[in-house]
Amino acid sequence: MNFVNEYIKYLLKSQGRHGIHSPFVYDFADKCLKINIPSEIKSNINVLKSNLNSDSSVIEIEDAGEGSKKLSNKRCVKSIFKTASCKGVYAKLLFQLSNHYRPQNILEMGTSLGIGTMHLAWGNPKSKVISIDACKNTMALAQKHLDQNEIQNATLIHGKFEDYLNQDLNLIFDLVYIDGHHNGKALQNYLLQLEKFTDENTIFLLDDIRWSDDMFQSWNEIIAKEDYHLTIDLFRMGIIIRRPQQVKEHFVIKLKNVLSGF
Repeated sequence: MNFVNEYIKYLLKSQGRHGIHSPFVYDFADKCLKINIPSEIKSNINVLKSNLNSDSSVIEIEDAGEGSKKLSNKRCVKSIFKTASCKGVYAKLLFQLSNHYRPQNILEMGTSLGIGTMHLAWGNPKSKVISIDACKNTMALAQKHLDQNEIQNATLIHGKFEDYLNQDLNLIFDLVYIDGHHNGKALQNYLLQLEKFTDENTIFLLDDIRWSDDMFQSWNEIIAKEDYHLTIDLFRMGIIIRRPQQVKEHFVIKLKNVLSGF
C-alpha cells in the first residue's frame, strides 16, 4: 500500500457537499460533518490525550487480529494511543455520526483504550453502546477512562468478535463501527454475521480501509457489491449502508485535516 499515492488519489477524487445530488449524502456532508464537539467534552478529551501521551507503562496485549503479527505483545500505553486509537478528525466523526443520526443501539468492534467508545457515547447519551475487544488489559484501561468521565451508556465486553456475533443477541444495531482484526476476508465475514443484527438503514463505519493492500482490496469488493447501495470513502474510514430505496452510488467525501486522524 503506497500511502502517499493513495492520499493524492483521494484528494483528486474527493468532493465537498457541492455537486452531491443524493439527499442523504448532502445532509451528511452539509450537516453531520459540521457538528462541533462541545467545549466541555473537548476539555475532557484533551486531558485524556495528555495523560495517554505521557503514559510509559507497559501492558501485555491479547491481539486476535492482524496487529499481532506486526507488533510485540508487550506495548507501552502511549505507543498504543499513537498507533491504535481513533483520534483527530475520525474520532470527531464518531461523535458526529452518533449525534446527528441518534442511533439507539451502537456496536463497536475493537475497544482499544476506549477513545472511540467515548466519542460514540458522548454523541448520543441516550444510546446504548456495546464495545467488544479481545484484550482484557486495554479493556481495563478503557473502563477506567469511561468511569473517570462518568459515561454510563457504554458496556464493554471481553471476547472475540465472531463469538459475540454467534450469540442470539435479540438486537438491531443502528450504527456499527468495525475497528479491529484488519484482515479483508475477516471484515467481509463480520459483515455477513452482522446481517441478522442490522437492517437496511444501519450505518456501517469501517476503519483502516487502507491499512494494507488486503484491506483496500476488500473495501473495493464491498463497494462493488449490490448489497450496499450507498458507500462513502473518507480515506482512513469508509461508510456503507444497504439503503435499497436509492440508486447504487459511491462517493468520495473530502474531510478537513484528514492526516490528524493517523
